[in-house]
Amino acid sequence: MASLIENGVLLDMSSQAPAPSKDYINLKVTLETVEWRVWKISPRCLKSDIRIAPTEIKCSTDDFLHDSDLQGEVKRVFGENMLTYVIGLCEGKFDFLHRIKDSLQVYIASYLELEDVARMAQVNKHFKELCDSDQLWEHIVERLCDTVTPDMKLYAQEVGWKQVFFMDKLQLQKQMRRRKQVSDAS
Repeated sequence: MASLIENGVLLDMSSQAPAPSKDYINLKVTLETVEWRVWKISPRCLKSDIRIAPTEIKCSTDDFLHDSDLQGEVKRVFGENMLTYVIGLCEGKFDFLHRIKDSLQVYIASYLELEDVARMAQVNKHFKELCDSDQLWEHIVERLCDTVTPDMKLYAQEVGWKQVFFMDKLQLQKQMRRRKQVSDAS
């Protein structure tokens, strides 16, 4: 798991502060520090050649846990969920799953047994969305079905791959025949 932490950086993200502010914010959490940088953006700065250096706050992860002002700023800019995540990082609770791309999570989940997919969908909102996604069910259908015809792919785009997977083979053939008859008639 140590290879998932590049240069000791646990989180590095940037965003514009909520309206009406136009300030640009960067939050960086490492194994030892929390760094908060703010670039003040004002109409006066944009119209002139004045260059203002960013304001920087750098504190230890322990200090961040006791700094309610900095926590408030993180919450204001990035939201309550991100504040909770950063506090967890500072407490040593590393969630490496957030670092894995959704496409890779879908690919991994496609090799689970169906019962495990159903259980995984009950874990949290993210996994529920992942387990209901067309991408996951497309992988599952392609892995478990003998052949996936172009007609089957077109039908799956209309009704969804999950429904195609759970549809009886005879029902699927009947629906695809109906679909072909309708398209031939028009």
